[in-house]
Amino acid sequence: MINNELSDENDVPPILGTWKNVYTLVVISLVVSIVLFYAFTLYFS
Repeated sequence: MINNELSDENDVPPILGTWKNVYTLVVISLVVSIVLFYAFTLYFS
């Protein structure tokens, strides 16, 4: 089999320490974006 470095379980992301923290940041930023766009829609409609 080919040794694939990307599938190594010990890989750590370059920021935030763990992949759970990276995914949490992505979800929070998505929710904040949705709320802001909804608020802009209500304000400017």
